[in-house]
Amino acid sequence: MIKFEHVNKTFGDHQALSDINTTFKAHETTVIVGPSGSGKSTLLRSLNLLERPENGLYHFNDQTIDFAKPITGKTMLNIRRKTGMVFQGYNLFPHLSVVKNVMEGPVQVLKQKPAAAKQTALDLLDKVGLADKADAYPGQLSGGQQQRVAIARSLAMNPEYILLDEPTSALDPELEAGVLRVLLALAQEDNSMIIVTHNMEFARAVADKILFVEDGKILFDGTPNEFFKQPTQRISDFLAAMTFTTISDKAK
Repeated sequence: MIKFEHVNKTFGDHQALSDINTTFKAHETTVIVGPSGSGKSTLLRSLNLLERPENGLYHFNDQTIDFAKPITGKTMLNIRRKTGMVFQGYNLFPHLSVVKNVMEGPVQVLKQKPAAAKQTALDLLDKVGLADKADAYPGQLSGGQQQRVAIARSLAMNPEYILLDEPTSALDPELEAGVLRVLLALAQEDNSMIIVTHNMEFARAVADKILFVEDGKILFDGTPNEFFKQPTQRISDFLAAMTFTTISDKAK
């Protein structure tokens, strides 16, 4: 279980996160939504310590980090090993084949034997529908295929949580669908995932819990069923904008 208590993060005069209190349960998928610039990615990156809040508590199972105090390199590495990050950009090594991209972390960081790491990598590539691309290079793949390799690479590190920051934002709808199918399958296997996305239908299908973030604050923390019932005017307006309901209504 991951828990944030009274977490705050600023960038200059901008309050990116304001008194964040929430829990991310294991074996559940939490989806973070909200308007652009709301603090969604900052919240996600703070879980991986890519961003360092100024204060608040970070509980990860039986470990507690006080953001107001220095964080050691050992602690940072430990958290990052437990929280696999998948970015908007794929960040694959262009000079390595697909299978070697997936093997690299387990061999270099986890010190797995190359033969075992390769077999795991091949199994994961099969899982994301890319078994036939093991010997290809990133430059030979579509954007959607590269993102699926990035997901397989994250899974290869056996993280306790998979963090995904707008993983399909750079993809066209057809390529996006392929990646979303992989993520939906992972969610159905009860992997622990935290996903920032703009795709509301995907959020509805995959989430066990939804966080709605705006101006650095959590304005909603609950189930998809509750969220899509539009319990507040702000959520209603947001969903209307995301689904073009308002535009459609005005066109009638």
